[in-house]
Amino acid sequence: MVYRDRVSTPGSGEAASRPARRRLAPDDRRQALINSALKLFNTRPYDEVSVDDIAADAGMSRPLVYHYYGGKAGVFIAALRQTGDDVVAAIAKAATNDPENWLAASLAAFFDHIQANPIGLTALLSHGSLAGGEDRQVLGQIQDRVLKLILFKLEPPSDSPVLQCVLRGWLAMVETMGRGWLRQGQPTREELETLLPELLRAVLGTAAWHDAAVAAVLPRLPPLRHR
Repeated sequence: MVYRDRVSTPGSGEAASRPARRRLAPDDRRQALINSALKLFNTRPYDEVSVDDIAADAGMSRPLVYHYYGGKAGVFIAALRQTGDDVVAAIAKAATNDPENWLAASLAAFFDHIQANPIGLTALLSHGSLAGGEDRQVLGQIQDRVLKLILFKLEPPSDSPVLQCVLRGWLAMVETMGRGWLRQGQPTREELETLLPELLRAVLGTAAWHDAAVAAVLPRLPPLRHR
């Protein structure tokens, strides 16, 4: 799902273009606010989006944003959780649809999603983490879910702290390099889709010297595809 329709900053001359306020069931109101928050945070930095912007785009009153989410930070976190659900589902579907090349397919799905919905990687760049670090907690939970998908594909013979640590480090590289691509276009997406599987094989190959479970999963990595 893509939420990147650009929304103009509300102004005195734009009242007629705002969505008409609607009577919705509570769950539909919550989802409408999340959808509007995603559209706005996908196209503007966190500090440039206000509660009034979100309410206006959703066709609701400002008090409803506070009623359902406690303010801007709350609806941002709800939107972040929504995009986390979406990206995990997209990765799982891609890996299932292409089991022979599940790693490349999963990376492609991830890059497709963050290109269309960059909220989790770009909205807070200038603002920094939210008070209490709840955004980092949500991103950590998303990483946990992606880690489980990878472990499901690798089928390690036993629980291995070394394997999980290496995979988490690789996922952090994916996040960091993906953020650089979104901000600067470098490395290019094609370069990332070539480099990241090679990096995963390299770090697992090194860890395999120290951990039997890591050595066991190496043959289960899809073959590298050079372009």
